[in-house]
Amino acid sequence: MEPAVAIGTNRRGHRRWRRAAALLIGLPALALLLGNLCLSSPWSRRWLASKIQARTGLEARVSAISWTPWSGAALGGVELLQPAPLRPLLTDPLVKIKTLRLSPVWQAWLRGRYEIRSISLDSPRVVLPVELLSYLAGSASPPAPPPVASPPGVTAPPPPPTAMAPPDPVIPPPPQAVLPPRPTGWLHLQNASFTLVHAGSRRSLIEVSAVRGSIPVSGDAAASAFRIGQVAVGGKEIAAQVATTLEWRPPQLSLKPVETKIGGFPFLLAAKIATLGGLPLQIEAQLPRQPLAEFALPMDGRIGADSVSASLRFRGLLLAPGTWQGDLVAEAESPTLHLAGHETKFDRGSTVTVLRGGIFSCVDARLTGDALSLLGNGTLLADGRVAAAARIVAPPETAASIAKRVFPNIPGDPTLTPLATPQRAAFDVELSGRLGQLRLRLGHDGPILNFSNPDPP
Repeated sequence: MEPAVAIGTNRRGHRRWRRAAALLIGLPALALLLGNLCLSSPWSRRWLASKIQARTGLEARVSAISWTPWSGAALGGVELLQPAPLRPLLTDPLVKIKTLRLSPVWQAWLRGRYEIRSISLDSPRVVLPVELLSYLAGSASPPAPPPVASPPGVTAPPPPPTAMAPPDPVIPPPPQAVLPPRPTGWLHLQNASFTLVHAGSRRSLIEVSAVRGSIPVSGDAAASAFRIGQVAVGGKEIAAQVATTLEWRPPQLSLKPVETKIGGFPFLLAAKIATLGGLPLQIEAQLPRQPLAEFALPMDGRIGADSVSASLRFRGLLLAPGTWQGDLVAEAESPTLHLAGHETKFDRGSTVTVLRGGIFSCVDARLTGDALSLLGNGTLLADGRVAAAARIVAPPETAASIAKRVFPNIPGDPTLTPLATPQRAAFDVELSGRLGQLRLRLGHDGPILNFSNPDPP
């Protein structure tokens, strides 16, 4: 009977090993299941949302939480709500992410270093009200006095834009010291979008959609492809299917000069941002000199030119709108304007626009010619206060005729401003007030028209 006993003993031993193996496999699986059930509970979601709210200062929501050892943590239905004063005007969350995935470096976590290999965002959407942007810009600067727009002068126009060149650096050069190799950290975007909206009217001002690509943000140097599906301004598409390459050299991420088309015009665009406090950002864009085909203006107007060119520069801390600085310089040769049934050819046109500390100013805009000149300037403050002035300079009868055609509801004859020579007179238009509540004065000491936007539906 001894062989039978040995066989029975071996069978019992195999069963014990199988039970132990099943237990070793089942316990981690059961722990993973129970852990995910716990993470998905309303209490866990509210706890995590409170942590996000404490870091951002915005009310947060999370609809799902899960994790696995091989793919990391996943958050579903992440939302950051608009500030409470803006919610009656705008129902869209400030930030909405379908799925956020975090892939940790487990080996570093075991050593007490919380490193993330990659962050993946599926369908992230940002809806930024311009009112919030204005508040942030204004809160970072001392209160500005009311803007005052003086009648445009007849000084020499600004110089033409120069060729693209790097502005004064606000981002330090990458360090040259040899560092130990570190895996590159990535931010993966799939179907991302951004909208700058006016909450008061619910109008979309700028929209960037169908963005996808991988952005290197930490670790060793790397490069990647990046694509933007569409860019729209005021609901009108100005660019589509923009593809470029990003280059990462710690701590700086660069968009190398790339040629794309905006509104059908070829543009040169370059940018760089650093992973430093506040996220220092620089952007340069240039419109090379080229013919300008006629395009529509308000009041059934049209404008074209033999050639136009422009240069844009922007710099500041991305997370501090009060530090933003921008300059736009543009010029046109032999522009032609169709307005109020008249066609007028000018010698040249130019404009200089600046952004400083939450104050946006068109310092000078002009179309100058022998028979007719149009001049203007204006300022918009972060709190919505605005002031602008425009002037038509022409022979008195011409200035009066244009004023009547552009503003047919002026009672009586337009009030002209006399100039140094009786062969020329000016018709002045002054705009003042706040966005949504504007006053328009037609002519020197002329009648005032009031404009106000109705409340949004």
